[in-house]
Amino acid sequence: MTKEEVFQEMKEEDVVVLNILPEAEHQKLRIKGSYNVHLGDDHQAFVRTVEDLHGRDKFFITYCANNHSHKAALAAKLLHENGFEAEDFPGGLHAWMESGYQVEGTMAEKAVVLD
Repeated sequence: MTKEEVFQEMKEEDVVVLNILPEAEHQKLRIKGSYNVHLGDDHQAFVRTVEDLHGRDKFFITYCANNHSHKAALAAKLLHENGFEAEDFPGGLHAWMESGYQVEGTMAEKAVVLD
């Protein structure tokens, strides 16, 4: 998905944008309005947590910090394999901020995109 597609999808009520980084990173900086479910080593725990928090009847968009990590793609793949509708946002937080879209968190005011 592109950042523009994510931005448009977020307007829909049945869309959940998931930051898959550790909670501490999510608290520092995240796409405004996104939720956090950390993709750790226990992939089935990740899937169960997503279902427990959000159910199965949503469209999930997963993201992490940038496009150098394949974790967001793995998270979307795991959800898809378990019956969820999911896609990843490969640009991640870096691409989101580069476009000037809103972020939030304890470091949001200090956030600067470096090329």
